[in-house]
Amino acid sequence: MYVCLCQAVKDSEVRQAVASGVEDVDQLAEALGVGTGCGSCRDFAQSLIDEALDESLAYAA
Repeated sequence: MYVCLCQAVKDSEVRQAVASGVEDVDQLAEALGVGTGCGSCRDFAQSLIDEALDESLAYAA
């Protein structure tokens, strides 16, 4: 599913970025351009980041 239509970024790309060390939407913007167009995806992108971080912590435990 697309997270950012302006930059055509999918949720799988967000999860991959989190696996590579991205921890917040500002870092995601630097890495993939998410939220740098209209900005309407920033809250959703942050929720996906949080979800992916929670999953990675649960997996590590």
